[in-house]
Amino acid sequence: MTRAAVTLLLVTSLAFVIAQEQQQQCLAGFPSTCPSFAPCSNGTLGVCPTDFTIVGPSLEPVHESSKPPTGLALDNAKNLFLTYPRNTGATPNNVVLCTSFTGEEPWPSAAFQNCTQGQDPSTCFINVQNVVLDSQNVMWAVDSGIPLGSESATPGGAKVMAFNLSADNALIRTYPIPEPLLHDGANANDVRINNTQGTGGFAFITDESKYGSLIAIDLDTGDAVRRLFNTSVVMADDKYVGSYDGQQTYSWNGTTKRFTTTGSDGIALQSGNVYWGVLASRRYYYVPQSVLTNFSASDEEVLDAVVFPGQLGSEQAGFTADDKGTLYMTASEQNAIYYVDTVQSEVCEEVNGTPPDGEGLVDPNNYVVKTLIRNGLIQHADSAAILDGYLYFNTNQLERSPTFQYNNTDNRRGPFRSYRVYIGAGPAV
Repeated sequence: MTRAAVTLLLVTSLAFVIAQEQQQQCLAGFPSTCPSFAPCSNGTLGVCPTDFTIVGPSLEPVHESSKPPTGLALDNAKNLFLTYPRNTGATPNNVVLCTSFTGEEPWPSAAFQNCTQGQDPSTCFINVQNVVLDSQNVMWAVDSGIPLGSESATPGGAKVMAFNLSADNALIRTYPIPEPLLHDGANANDVRINNTQGTGGFAFITDESKYGSLIAIDLDTGDAVRRLFNTSVVMADDKYVGSYDGQQTYSWNGTTKRFTTTGSDGIALQSGNVYWGVLASRRYYYVPQSVLTNFSASDEEVLDAVVFPGQLGSEQAGFTADDKGTLYMTASEQNAIYYVDTVQSEVCEEVNGTPPDGEGLVDPNNYVVKTLIRNGLIQHADSAAILDGYLYFNTNQLERSPTFQYNNTDNRRGPFRSYRVYIGAGPAV
């Protein structure tokens, strides 16, 4: 071996050792400073913000969880709420209030956290997926009612619950999803509230089962309707394969490969419409709220009213909206958060011959999805909320969880952080 070859071998070996040491440092936790050489760039667990090309401002961490959260909400006092669903394992607390950067306490109390045998399921949590604040200082929790290990909801367990934040978090009312609507494994996943629809407001819920659907509940009467069931606009792409941190994503049952079939998932209310995304796809849609609240409309009429603006360029989970007409979508495949303007006055460039600014809503053919922020720290942003000019979101590394890993190993590595980023807007009204 020549001297040059020996020198090259030594340099290569030294570089490999340094890279291995830096990678171990990266995987050990959140360092105060990140190495100039980014050894985690092809396999990051969200340790260093420079693991990917950064788009947008820096992220401000607001909470650190030892377990992966799914739902997120804020109240008007800037208190942060998180949910820990029981989809893949038991959790002692289903909904928590964050009391410090790492501190949490059961919310609204410990008594709600786990329904016991024989207990009225309308008074306790079975499997809360998300929480959301409405315009009247009421916190809403959506509970799939599906216990760990089951594929269908406990009778009376699928519901939305309203808590009065102005009266010591008292339970105002529980709205059970009627049993006839829960056929074929309906899985209530996310909820948004419009207090101005109808006489008492409406709740809009996504069903993430493989058949998908949207559920609307009249908050005055408690009546409900399930729409778009088993239609393409709420169902996964056929044989869908996603990508996460550069690796293809399948669903696994041990060593048996399956394709992910998660249907309608994220939801937001914006510009008079209900927007939703289909998780196992790169598609999103909207339909006028007035169509979903019209219980006398036929299923065909509802489907005909659905608008498909186009694919958004990523698998997505959470949706939220601001008071300027902007819709935000968490883009898990791209470690990013996307947005699209739905109000013409917020559009800043000409699109398809339509000049910037102007009045009215943006033509769906002119929707242009853009990147708000992209960062190696964004490891499957799941739920998001807006308050006082900031967009808050949590992260949970969903695609590294047992469902999506060969032989059902759990490759998630905490802690799991929630962040905020400044957007200069308030929550959608």
